[in-house]
Amino acid sequence: MTTIDHFIGTKTGNGRRASLSLFRLYEAAKWTLLWLPRFWKARSELSGLAAMSECERRDIGVTAFDIENALTLPVERDPTEVLAQIVDDRRHCREC
Repeated sequence: MTTIDHFIGTKTGNGRRASLSLFRLYEAAKWTLLWLPRFWKARSELSGLAAMSECERRDIGVTAFDIENALTLPVERDPTEVLAQIVDDRRHCREC
């Protein structure tokens, strides 16, 4: 199957498709530019969790193994969100 994609600057018949392409291009550029600060923030939060004692981590519901697993996630995923989901799942399991 062949698809034809219109390039920015070509006449498409309606301006909405071109503006949608520009919006997607803008969003992709914004995500790319802001990726590095998000990455460093997430890694610094992980290093703070790793520096805690086992007792402190147990209080918030995270283990050292969870932190090690979070470090293996792809760089585009936020490890703190994954850890928060793990903690939430454990709390719900305890309530059952």
